[in-house]
Amino acid sequence: MTNTRRLALRRGVASAAAAVLASTLIACGSSDDDSRRGGGGSGTVRVVLQAQPATLDPIVGPRSGQMVWATVLEPLVTTDEDLEPSEDGLITGWERTDDTTWTFTVREGVSFSNGEPADAAAVVNTLELTRDSDASILKSYWANAVDISAPDATTVVVKTETPQYDLPNLLGTVYLVPPKYYDEKGPEGFAAAPVGTGPYVFQGQNAGRDMTVVRNDDYWGEKAENEKIVFSWSTEAGQRLALLQSDAVDIAMDLPPTQQDEAESADLELVTEETAMKIIAFLQTDKAPFDDPDVARAAALAVDRDQIVSGIFDGKAVADAGLLNVKPGEEPAEQLEPDPAEAKSLLGGAKVEVPITYPAGQYTNIEEVAQAVGGMLEEAGFTVKYNPLDYGTLTTQVIGRELNGLYIFAGVPNVAVPDFFASGFMKTASITGNCPDPQIDAKVAEALEQADGEAAQPIYDELNTLGVVEKTCYVPLYRQVFAYATQPGVSGFEFGPLNTGDFTGVTIG
Repeated sequence: MTNTRRLALRRGVASAAAAVLASTLIACGSSDDDSRRGGGGSGTVRVVLQAQPATLDPIVGPRSGQMVWATVLEPLVTTDEDLEPSEDGLITGWERTDDTTWTFTVREGVSFSNGEPADAAAVVNTLELTRDSDASILKSYWANAVDISAPDATTVVVKTETPQYDLPNLLGTVYLVPPKYYDEKGPEGFAAAPVGTGPYVFQGQNAGRDMTVVRNDDYWGEKAENEKIVFSWSTEAGQRLALLQSDAVDIAMDLPPTQQDEAESADLELVTEETAMKIIAFLQTDKAPFDDPDVARAAALAVDRDQIVSGIFDGKAVADAGLLNVKPGEEPAEQLEPDPAEAKSLLGGAKVEVPITYPAGQYTNIEEVAQAVGGMLEEAGFTVKYNPLDYGTLTTQVIGRELNGLYIFAGVPNVAVPDFFASGFMKTASITGNCPDPQIDAKVAEALEQADGEAAQPIYDELNTLGVVEKTCYVPLYRQVFAYATQPGVSGFEFGPLNTGDFTGVTIG
């Protein structure tokens, strides 16, 4: 049976199961308008997500959780429609005073919801936590910052050991936390009840079920149109759609192609947008079996990303063969084309076992994607063992260098510069550390020392070719097209391609 046929069968089974579940939930629910607006009135917006955030602590948490925590917490720098840093957030301006010194201006008069001042000292504390905490998810990006200081309440000075052109961009994924409260509660305590400067205030959560935030009437910026957001989650796409159809929620996130079609047929409002998030297969090339370059190349050549996009997503994703092309629409300078015959030849009949690790339930159709990759490897002669993990465990094992073989997860360039992936995935001391190579380390450093992103781009093109085409440490698969659906009359939600969501303008008509 071909991979395409297998994928079609799996889609059919999944669709049938979702239909049964949807009919059951609709039968149990109520469709009258009062019920849809119930549980909090017309000021309450009910949102169902695919996955519960691994943590609400932005220092240690993967950015997949920011759709939720960004209602309460805010990044230091916002981005404009071109995904470039803007000056209308908590930091309102910056200047590169010399090659290794940046000076940032902090918005005056902002406080955390617990009353602590959100001043320059708070910014310094958050940046030091980001740089120095052992479990910091952004630790590798800030290792170059040798001194971070606040000469006054509205000024932060960052001195780097070597030149680094992208600090304003990087501040777009650093979320400000209150120094005293974070120190008192610690990461676990903070995650249980986060405090921020955002347009909402954390109200509470029912473990494993839902989380509620309410409007912050003392917010420094434009106040939210709604009074409350209730987040819940379900890993089953059919259930998310069924909850929407039965008027149990107002917005259903992350709908795969089958549920997109069903949502449109049900006259729900469907929105799709190509994102900067791409799904990548990482090969751990410093451990068996991929410490053998021929075996690594065979695996990379075996995977056909176009077949995955057409067979699993019905074309509702974008095949992407690059690693460092981070904005939607960008293409890599060079790419590796699939060649199953050459993959089989490189293995030479050897039976090589490859574990495939992936975050079960975390991304749209990720189980099918893992199975498809495994099937392609098997056709080339590999023996495959599947290792599904929850997302938090996978992240911990990646950072702890506990995995071997191939693992799949999303690269989310929460700031749209190539260094986010170069420093995050390619350096020896990166999050993944799966492709240790002094040549790569040197080129990543060289790129950062350039005057700006345009001057650095030729180096990033070299890095992409080195990591993806020559060393085959990375097998980029596809860029996600994010889809969500809403009840008729629900408007004002803004999804951003950097995996962000703005709920402040949501109203229920």
